[in-house]
Amino acid sequence: MNLSPANMSDALLTYGKVQAMARNTLGLIKDFIRPGVTEAQIMTECRRLMDAQGATGYWWFDQPALVLAGRRLRDSMEGDEYEPAHDPITDNDMVTIDLAPEIEGCWGDCARSFFLKDGQLVGAAAAGLEQSEGMAAEAELHRYMLEIARPEMRFQELHSLMDARVRSLGFENLDFLANFGHNIGDDLHARAFIDAQCTARLDSVLMFTLEPHIAKRGSSLAFKYEEIYRFESGRLRLL
Repeated sequence: MNLSPANMSDALLTYGKVQAMARNTLGLIKDFIRPGVTEAQIMTECRRLMDAQGATGYWWFDQPALVLAGRRLRDSMEGDEYEPAHDPITDNDMVTIDLAPEIEGCWGDCARSFFLKDGQLVGAAAAGLEQSEGMAAEAELHRYMLEIARPEMRFQELHSLMDARVRSLGFENLDFLANFGHNIGDDLHARAFIDAQCTARLDSVLMFTLEPHIAKRGSSLAFKYEEIYRFESGRLRLL
């Protein structure tokens, strides 16, 4: 995306607005997550919440949200293959939600993990040891990227370092493309991915996501936490 300084400032304001919308929606949706609702119902409610906040579209194959629960937590697929399930969520279930709103061509991209215990939505620590360890690993991966990422680093180098960190924490990467994120831009089919092949520099894109989809080998639980980052004065910062 080639932008003049004035247009860049306007674009960054819009990107910030749409990402704030995604974060806010992931807060509001907590009131909707309860036993008996389905992935399909959660996705519909996410769309309603984002439409009400001014979303003009959904950049990921027109899917407002990737919602996974129960036996589908470890699944990974592209948006043109995703169909939300209609199985009711149970009293001690887990749900991951990944939102993809846009405003005037500017994307938001944000994911969170949610936990039910005895029918009530609780934090990871209250949900159980494995849930707590999973979210602690997510937090560590985001912290680690902020520590090591430099503008001149290649996406493939960042991938190698993040992959090693995931394995050192006792987890595996579940992404079907084996990546950890991608640039945020205006072309769905030309994304630069944090994968083993991408030789582009991190500062060659306006901003990019970190979205580890991780699990312990053999576990039915899988965790997500996604945010957008960009470089400011050579330092990587949260959008």
